[in-house]
Amino acid sequence: MNRTVKDATIKSFHYPDFHALKAHVRAFITAYNFAKHLKALRWRTPFKTICNAWIKTPDRFKLQPHHLIPGPYT
Repeated sequence: MNRTVKDATIKSFHYPDFHALKAHVRAFITAYNFAKHLKALRWRTPFKTICNAWIKTPDRFKLQPHHLIPGPYT
């Protein structure tokens, strides 16, 4: 059984070198962690969550969050 799984894994995911494997694993972990954070925020972006919090309780903030976005020419 272990031999069958090992052979199938090697045939399915062949990387030309160790760095390609490392890059693929890093991309997978990054996407997984980002999805976990979005799930915690109910699938909203962090900026959208901050804007919604500002709408509900503006007295918590010193500045309006929309003014902190850098423009295209800054």
